[in-house]
Amino acid sequence: MPEIPDDARPEQRLRLYEVADLDDEAFGQYTQERFTQLVTAAIADAAGLLNPLQRARLHDPARLPDLHDALIFAEGNQQVVVERMSYHRDPRTARSTRLLRQVRAAHHRVARQVAEQRRAEARRREAAEPLPTDLVTVTRSWLAHTLPDRFHQLLDEELAQTGLPARPPATDAFDTIEEGWADGHLPAERTQEVDHLLAKGPVAFRGAVADDARTQDQRNPALRHPLLQRRWAQALNELTELTVPVARASSSFALGPLPRDVYDMPEADAYKILNGRRFLCALWQRRGEHARLLHQYSTTVTHRRRSAPAHDPRRRAVEAATDRLVAEHPAAAMHILGGLIPHVDEEGRVELSREDRAALKRRLAAEARVTPIVPRPPETAPSAPRSSDVALPPAPPTHAALVGPAIR
Repeated sequence: MPEIPDDARPEQRLRLYEVADLDDEAFGQYTQERFTQLVTAAIADAAGLLNPLQRARLHDPARLPDLHDALIFAEGNQQVVVERMSYHRDPRTARSTRLLRQVRAAHHRVARQVAEQRRAEARRREAAEPLPTDLVTVTRSWLAHTLPDRFHQLLDEELAQTGLPARPPATDAFDTIEEGWADGHLPAERTQEVDHLLAKGPVAFRGAVADDARTQDQRNPALRHPLLQRRWAQALNELTELTVPVARASSSFALGPLPRDVYDMPEADAYKILNGRRFLCALWQRRGEHARLLHQYSTTVTHRRRSAPAHDPRRRAVEAATDRLVAEHPAAAMHILGGLIPHVDEEGRVELSREDRAALKRRLAAEARVTPIVPRPPETAPSAPRSSDVALPPAPPTHAALVGPAIR
């Protein structure tokens, strides 16, 4: 395991108390210049050295995810510092151990704040875009989920009639991001550096990702391109799995205590393990950074798709495809409808928590798939938008309930 270059040698960086002595403007500039400087500021904050103005700037809600990233790296790196000192029986080990406990506590506090921030964002999103509760709308949506292959075949036909391009359904966030970039919703230039990374084989690409993680302050912008998110995630996961045994870590997500036998090893062998543990911490920081970028890209694509001119024609194609699916598979539609009825209030709205709703959707879909379903032959299928045999009228033209799961 190659040694990670230290971006912030003691002689090149401010000490913790020197960070605390910076005025407000200088402190703000210091924490934004380099990631390792943000890490130092986060450690100074954990040690209780910052003044209220500095703490307020560091804990600004808009920068809280950055602080969380810094503390992820700070905690792991400080643990390796303590382990290295313990190996050398350094008399400063006790003081560094106290600092580790402070950093760990700060990390846990900020992690809770970030989690609450995400929950609040999810609540706002849910309030702005609530799940459909109309019984008919929910039944139609769940039928499309139950028979996805046939639904997307019908949707492709409807899109072709509308003149809109058909494409395979997105199976994950990476598909959504790549399609969003192709549609112009993520205006990121495809540079020569991006093409160079795309052309690399798996091993060479993994090496580029490792180089990016080793030097925290020298990020490779091309790795952040939408077209490389899938490969970046895969390489980070592979590097983590490869590093865990080298680092003698307890899992892919925690270092755990350094095994006792390491303290009796020759220095060269012990340092291979310590460097591996430090590299693993750097990978965790990059994985957190990647997850945030993935969320940002996905949210942007979803928002811009709904504002695009093709949104309404595509939504109408979804509704038409669902009408045809209901007409072809009345037994499956009636099974889902019957399973939903016990959970409907007096006004015909489905009243279920998100967890119960998801569980019921999975159960009804699984049951409907094994229920004998005899598709209605195309020549006998009614041309009207709804089947006379199934009391499932098409959703109102302005209803966007089916857009999320069906538009690709």
